[in-house]
Amino acid sequence: MTVTIGKDGSISAETHGMTGSKCLDYIPLLEDLLGAETVTSEFTEDYRRTSASAENTASQQQSQWNS
Repeated sequence: MTVTIGKDGSISAETHGMTGSKCLDYIPLLEDLLGAETVTSEFTEDYRRTSASAENTASQQQSQWNS
């Protein structure tokens, strides 16, 4: 995780290598530690890639069951 504090006092955080929605568990922790409130958030490529991988795995399993 990378936490950046801007010259204006704004704080941003970005997770790296976390899969799926696990990163969401860190939002309340960061807010408490930094005395901050989340204004906006976006999912990273890791989140979307994991979701796509899970869907592909489910599709493959369904294909095997139907065979």
